[in-house]
Amino acid sequence: MQTARRFVGVANDRRGSLGSVKSSRLPLPISSPGVAELTAVIVEAMTKMTKKKAATVNAIQQAELILKLYELRREAVMREARSYVGGDFLPASASELIQIVSTGDRRSSFVLQVYGYWEMVAAFVTSGALDAELLYNTCPEVYFQYAKIQTYLAQFREEMNLPEFLINVEQLIEGSRKGRKRLEAMQKNLAAIAEARSRPPIKPRAKK
Repeated sequence: MQTARRFVGVANDRRGSLGSVKSSRLPLPISSPGVAELTAVIVEAMTKMTKKKAATVNAIQQAELILKLYELRREAVMREARSYVGGDFLPASASELIQIVSTGDRRSSFVLQVYGYWEMVAAFVTSGALDAELLYNTCPEVYFQYAKIQTYLAQFREEMNLPEFLINVEQLIEGSRKGRKRLEAMQKNLAAIAEARSRPPIKPRAKK
């Protein structure tokens, strides 16, 4: 009888020790400092990954928009308009600019088409749909064409009663140091072009 009691006591002791082992392997409560720190690290890492993925998607969308805008500039009539505005179009005063725009002829439509296009593109930038740095690096043409009329813009707006004409282009170009610097360089180039055009053509020498 005593041997049996002794055996039961030993069994109970073993059950108790096993119970303590099992309880020691239970998961730590979420309020544990170690688990809280690990959770914070995981959340931070996931947030960074999400932001990186979003930035990649945004960069792809920006590139696609730039390519679409490039395709628009290749349209036949648009190319003809850009050829005129980027070439022969060089008003020497606000009055001349107003006269060109007001005639309603082909030259007038070219000027309005090109500057209207760039105003649309600039609006994409000012509204956050297009990155200003990306446009700066891929579209120097807008700076050159804006430089042709920037000096006369205030008078043109007043006399034509168009206070918001090219307002987004103006903000885009003159709103940054890089933009103003490029504008200044373009205006110097245009001054040299205007001076060269004002000179009388050189007559070829007669052959002896």
